[in-house]
Amino acid sequence: MLPPLAARGVHAVLLHGLRGVGKKSLALDFATALLCAAPQADGHACGQCEECRLTAGFSHPDLRWVLPQALAEDLLPPAQEDEPPTSDSAAEPGEGGGRGTKASREIRVEQVRALSDFLGIAAYRGGRRLVVLAPAEAMNATAANTLLKMLEEPPPATVFVLVADELDDVLPTIRSRCVLVQVPVPEPKPCLQWLAEQGVAEPAAALALASGGPLAALASAAHESLPAETSAALYRLLERGPALTAAQVAAGVGRDPPVPACVRLMQCWAFDLIQYRARECVRYHPQREASISKLAASARSDGLWRWVDALGVASAAREHPLNARLVIESLLTGYIDVF
Repeated sequence: MLPPLAARGVHAVLLHGLRGVGKKSLALDFATALLCAAPQADGHACGQCEECRLTAGFSHPDLRWVLPQALAEDLLPPAQEDEPPTSDSAAEPGEGGGRGTKASREIRVEQVRALSDFLGIAAYRGGRRLVVLAPAEAMNATAANTLLKMLEEPPPATVFVLVADELDDVLPTIRSRCVLVQVPVPEPKPCLQWLAEQGVAEPAAALALASGGPLAALASAAHESLPAETSAALYRLLERGPALTAAQVAAGVGRDPPVPACVRLMQCWAFDLIQYRARECVRYHPQREASISKLAASARSDGLWRWVDALGVASAAREHPLNARLVIESLLTGYIDVF
């Protein structure tokens, strides 16, 4: 789909879709195809030429990444992190990017302005220049307006490839100057096979919790997964529904439960209760639909929405709970009131 866009003279593409479906990988593939010295008949990169090797190694001089520092540290080799467009080296002290501070998740105006030097000279290798910016919604207002000026008057032989998880959060004027390409959710079967090959213990559950995004499922399994005994204990408590007691909650919650993952599990459970009441189907727990259908019938709407609100509050403070066990016990006690 993407290579023919270049043949039509498109200067800016915005890839959007569900988080974790591989949009940044697709952006790299597109950039590789545009820089390839010997593209295939279908427009895809050959994968063999010097241009392809440079792009694969993140060292092509005509390809520039613009990423928040937190994302650059995960995606790019260490040598790339020192380049102005891909890091927050110009950030103010204490705002991320400095030693001992939390890496920024925002694309700042200094990063976008640094593109002027890159775009102001001819391509090093005589072909196109590529700018890959992700996620587009991470730009602050000043950075977005600075990029908008570049999109309004694009330099010759330059293609911008933007990536967004939340299309509505991207400046409308930026959206209007890009060709929008929605990246679909891949078919479940190959995703499940791939997740199993990556060592994910329960691929079907992980993929469902990630709404079908395989990369999001893998990241969740790696960083926010629950120990099997903890998730099993939580599900036992949740499935009791109206029969659940405060004593069972106190006995069933472990000593130091991981709050972010526990809250995420309960939010997905609440969503499925709401969805079953409205549409008689579930998204996140297809293997537990029978239990959810019974619980949805006895749940009270006002109590369910109060529990959802409590989960939202806990999610906002999930990284810094005062007492992890107390947080989870409180949420489960609130769940009792749903019925």
